[in-house]
Amino acid sequence: MGSSCCKTEATEVEVVSRRDPRLSCRRDTPDHRDLHLEFPAKSDTVVDLRPYESFPVFTQGFLASCTANALSAAYHFSMRKQLGDGCDFTPSRLFIWYNERAQEGLTDQNAGTMLRDGIKVLHKLGVCSEDMWPYILHYSGGVPQWRQKPSQECYDQAAKCKVEGYARVAQDVESLKNCLRNGFPFIFLMVVLDSFMGAELAKTGAMAMPQPGDRIRGSHALVAVGFDEAKRTFLIRNSWGEEWGDRGYFHMPYGYICCPLLTCDFWVINWVQPFSEAKQKSLT
Repeated sequence: MGSSCCKTEATEVEVVSRRDPRLSCRRDTPDHRDLHLEFPAKSDTVVDLRPYESFPVFTQGFLASCTANALSAAYHFSMRKQLGDGCDFTPSRLFIWYNERAQEGLTDQNAGTMLRDGIKVLHKLGVCSEDMWPYILHYSGGVPQWRQKPSQECYDQAAKCKVEGYARVAQDVESLKNCLRNGFPFIFLMVVLDSFMGAELAKTGAMAMPQPGDRIRGSHALVAVGFDEAKRTFLIRNSWGEEWGDRGYFHMPYGYICCPLLTCDFWVINWVQPFSEAKQKSLT
């Protein structure tokens, strides 16, 4: 989708006043210190990184924790990429999300956060395992798990599990494909329209371009794990369980992912070490 098409369709959407907590991810605040990377060009026409993933698609439930769900998936993939099949560490989503909200004094609220918040958590604090601080949605009395501060033992373990490499990726098809061709999923924010919430996408995982009258429902953090040049789509991991879409994934058109009005904040993370495959990208 060209920029003119993107602008035309954006004028035809209407913001819906009601908000779904799952769709409350916020755009990053610009920061000139961000590192921008460019990965080596390769010629693969199809990439599907799903076989490397050893855990099911997350179910975030009613919480506004999509950034933590997306970052946890990307973190786990990076660990598995470097440690191999023996890696059985699943990052704690509630640990990430609690500390995201703590940066803004929102730990008592079911509030959305920026992807940058979560990356700061992973870099400065690290993350403990899901076994140590589990993703518990239901509770009977007392303070729910998602509002509680993790134990000191969680922070001690997290300090040994920090992300060392993180950077932005340019929002163009080749840059995004080259990131995946080099074996790295990327995380990003997507504007959610009415059509995304429909039964057809939930059944098939085949996403369509916006239509006139499509209303904005909110925004959502996701992980891209592949692409198909013939279909001109990216393979995206959601966090609404494996019963949704294509076993928890869906196929996003190139035109959607490359429209700045519909997607933004593209990040890639690498556990333990910086990126040896990439070079810093000039923004001038």
